[in-house]
Amino acid sequence: MLGEYAWGAGALAYLYRQLGIASRAEAKGVAGCLTLLQCWIYDHFPTLRPSRLEPRELERVQAGAFRWRGTAPWSSKKRDAQMLTYYRQAIDSLTPQSVSWTLYGHSPHLTVRRTLYQGLLRFAEIAEYYDPTRCLRQLGYVQGVPYPPERPLVVRRPASTLGYSLSYQSVYDSYWNNLGAHSVHLDLFSTPIRRRPWEFVEDYMAWYIRHSHPHILSDSRPVDDISDADTVSTIIF
Repeated sequence: MLGEYAWGAGALAYLYRQLGIASRAEAKGVAGCLTLLQCWIYDHFPTLRPSRLEPRELERVQAGAFRWRGTAPWSSKKRDAQMLTYYRQAIDSLTPQSVSWTLYGHSPHLTVRRTLYQGLLRFAEIAEYYDPTRCLRQLGYVQGVPYPPERPLVVRRPASTLGYSLSYQSVYDSYWNNLGAHSVHLDLFSTPIRRRPWEFVEDYMAWYIRHSHPHILSDSRPVDDISDADTVSTIIF
């Protein structure tokens, strides 16, 4: 019975929901599988990886989190505030060359077909939409303008963490078990990366700027200008 559940999809759905809740004004923490999130950051963004962490070879029976080794030092409100400023500035200072775009190889969808699934991920009453057209570069393809997302029937995202909820039409529950009809067809949607792993179509950045936040801080400065930048080597968040 346990083997009939998609535990990875459930963990992602729960983590996505908790990240949404954590973005609310009154949120004071975040739940979910944060080890997964932390290791994903270390893998994809080497410049955000504390220098005290060292990658190591894994044994076959070990989880991916064992790839990194390090120790967590003491913490304080002052140091935490310094590190928050540092990481926000470091994210604003990212360049295409500082991101590991094709970490899983150039064709991960050939070995893990579920990578191309487009639809809901569910954990109990939590349902979150999964759309690989927003991360085509991770699949080894040129990033294009994503498909419009499916709109929930009901959305409640108050500033308070209380009452945060989304609900979708029940028809989406059947998508997971009908993979062929609810997967992105990459050959029709995009083209393989030929030169640089961060390639995108001409109108993608215009779309991205309209729908996202290019910078976290309004007065972005190069990360080297932050006097406490060297503290990154002593922090594991």
